[in-house]
Parts: sequence; structure tokens; C-alpha cells
Amino acid sequence: MKYSKSIALLVLLLQAGMQLFACTVFMCTDGKRTLVGSNEDFKKRNSQVWFIPASEGRYGYALFGYDGSVQAGINEKGLFWDGLRAYPYTEAGNICERLDIGGNVLHKIAEECATVDDVISLFEKYYWEGFRVAQLMVVDKTGENAIITYYNNELTVTKKAGNHQVCTNFRINCREDSENFHWYNIGSRRLRKAEKMINELEMTVDNFFSILDATHQNNIVAKTIYSTVCDLGTGDIYISVNGDFDQIFKINISEELHKGKHSYFLSDLVINEINNIRDIEIHDDRYLTGNNEVILLDKKWEKTTRRKKAKYYRKIEKDPESNLYIMKDYFMNDTLQGVSYYSSLNPEILDGRYLVYYESGNIKVEGYFKHRLMDGEWSYWSADGKLDSIVKYKDGIKQSVKYVPS
Repeated sequence: MKYSKSIALLVLLLQAGMQLFACTVFMCTDGKRTLVGSNEDFKKRNSQVWFIPASEGRYGYALFGYDGSVQAGINEKGLFWDGLRAYPYTEAGNICERLDIGGNVLHKIAEECATVDDVISLFEKYYWEGFRVAQLMVVDKTGENAIITYYNNELTVTKKAGNHQVCTNFRINCREDSENFHWYNIGSRRLRKAEKMINELEMTVDNFFSILDATHQNNIVAKTIYSTVCDLGTGDIYISVNGDFDQIFKINISEELHKGKHSYFLSDLVINEINNIRDIEIHDDRYLTGNNEVILLDKKWEKTTRRKKAKYYRKIEKDPESNLYIMKDYFMNDTLQGVSYYSSLNPEILDGRYLVYYESGNIKVEGYFKHRLMDGEWSYWSADGKLDSIVKYKDGIKQSVKYVPS
């Protein structure tokens, strides 16, 4: 009986418009100016923005997210991207045998792409497994726009029709079903509402925040943790936090990149004067755990304060020789689960050796990351301790696979 009531409640919540970790992203251009609005909807988090200045061969960029996890970005060339969960999940096998890029391709977009066509070319060349559960909306300062994802094992690119486009959480290829109720129509109502308002309102920052207000979430399942409006021509970024659209703070990406690598908590930006904002410099050392301190993690690898709910615990230390951060994860029986090295914890950038173990203590995976991309030999073992395969990568690109006979 409890089970039936739970299912009925879930259906009612979905039909009533309660969105599961929902997001809304939309853009509009008049040929001279291009604006992008975005609601990031999730469970309550202390959201951040990170600024990473240009380096040799890499553009400077800003990233938005929380807990070291990156959700959206904008670079100095006026290119914006945002990743959205996409329902229904789909197959995303590499049947076209594109180069298999191992690592966080989203950083690569911000560092190397200047236009929407650059991003499309990247995914025509590289395979990214993340499209199985997500779609990516990209916009550049010229007003070009595309929603990129996979559908039926094929890369699909949907460009705007007219001067605007809206993206939510149902897979864009299922748009023909958006008028009817399906379990995967998460976000269809928000999409229609945003499209209607874009067609009715003048393209201004204030009106974009009106659309964000009308489509933001505040329910038991998901809440809007931050909202942004980006002017891709000027580099101005307008920010509100936790669905409070009465407090909006403006920053400029060029001005921030000139300050060097740094980060802000978004809540500080909208509440405090600029001189009172915490963590203007990124201090990775504050994430280190003391000798008797651990971070508890549940089965979904989310932090918890309840030991009964924890499946893993984590310790973070710093290697004085390499200056890298070492993250060690353990099963609750004190067996080592994994070891990974980072050049940055905020945002997270894997850089060095990477090890994963079975709960039995046998090794499962061993390899190396170079600036968040898989590099060199990666070895994979079965649970009984036998080496299964060796995969070679160079700068994230798979070079060869060797299977070891049993």
C-alpha cells in the first residue's frame, strides 16, 4: 500500500510541474546584442563562480557550479555553454568511432572554443559519453546557438529557428511529444512559458530575469540555487541566488580575469559589498582534512553528516613535493576505495595518478590524468584480480586497446 501511494504521489508531483533537478536556459539575439538566461535547479548548495585566466593555448573563462562541480561556463571570446539533464536517457555508444576523449570535455570547450561551430566541430571529432544523460546548450556573441546531444546513438545538433531558443530537461529530439504528458516531459511547461514570454517581451536584462522568475523552481524536489543573465558581447554577467530576484549583482568577465585566478560564493556577491566578499583568492588548502577528520559520503557520493547513511569516507592531504592534492576514499570498513591527485580542488581538476579498488582490496583501475584528461596507459582488472585490458590515451584521446586473455 505504501508503495502504491508513493508511485501515485510521484505521478502527481510530475503532473503538477514539480521538476526533478530541473534547469531552464534560453537565449535571444537582435543581431547586435545576444543575451542568455539560465536557472540552475538542484538541491540546496553553496554555489560559486570561478575565474581562470588565459594561459598558453587556452582562453580565459568563468565557470559556474557548486562543491567543485562545474555546470556552466562563459569565456573571454563570448562563448557560453550550459549542461542540462536530458530525459529520456538514450543510447550514446561510439558507433561512429569518434575519438574517445577521456576526462572533462566541458573545460575543453571553455579553453579552446570561440564559436558555436567550434563546439560542434569538437563533438564531430570527439565522443563524449555524457550525452547519454545530458544535452548541451551553446551560444556565442554573434547570436549563433545550438543544442547538442545524442539520440539513437547519433550526434544531433538543433539550431535556433528565428531569433531565440529555449532548452529545459526533456531531450530536444522529443519535442514533438512536449504537448502531451510523458514521464520524460520534464521541463516542457517551463519551455512553453519561456518561449511565450520571449515572444511578448522586449529583449532586456530585466525582462530576462522576469522569465527566470516565472520558470524558477521552489518545491520539495528541486530549488533554483542561482540564476544568471549573460550579455555575450560586453561580457557582463548578472547574478541572483536562491530565487531571490530582488537582489541582483553584476560582474564583468574581462575585469574579473584581470584579477587572476579566484572564486566567489554567489551568495556573497548579492548580499555583501565587494570589499567584504569571502575567498576572493581560491584557497584549495582549506579543503584539507586534519589527522582525525574525515568527510562522510553516501552511496551517491554526496556529503552527509550521518554515519549510518555513509557508504564511504574521504581524506584530503597535500603532497609537499609535487604540490598536488591527494584525495583518498575509503569504504566504511576502512578498505581503500580510491586515490586521485588534483592540481585544483576548486574547481576540481584531476592531474596525476588515479587508482580505484574493489571492496575486497583488489585493484580495479589504474591510470593517469594530465590536466583533467586521461593520459598514458590505463589498466583495468576484474574482481578476482586478473588484468582484463590496457587502454592507451594521449591528451584524452584513446590510442589503442589491448585485451588480456584469461
